[in-house]
Amino acid sequence: MLVVSFLQWWYSRGWLTFGYGFLEKLKGSADFFSLGLLLRTLFAPFRQISAYTDDFAPLQQRFMAFIDKLVSRAVGFVVRLLIIVFGLIFLFFEAAIGSILVLAWPLMPLAPFAAIVLCVMGVTL
Repeated sequence: MLVVSFLQWWYSRGWLTFGYGFLEKLKGSADFFSLGLLLRTLFAPFRQISAYTDDFAPLQQRFMAFIDKLVSRAVGFVVRLLIIVFGLIFLFFEAAIGSILVLAWPLMPLAPFAAIVLCVMGVTL
């Protein structure tokens, strides 16, 4: 009776719980990398650093402030773009491995029997 209960859980609630857990992990990873926020602020200054000048500043000071802002935005763009690329690569591999595990879930109870058969056949790692 215990084996029947286990198999009933494994192929119903267990599989659903595992699948929902996998989706929550994906959401958590996407939230960790903040991909949406990084895309919205892709051209924002790095760490919100910006040079301030008033309207009555000399031309040279205004030009230097413009260059500072430009460099800060370029650094912010590069840093955010690298994080976005790394995050997408990480999410791709996490989704691929998780999908394989979710699809392999029904076969996992057969693994001990497969291991016994392989041992009897003399297969070694």
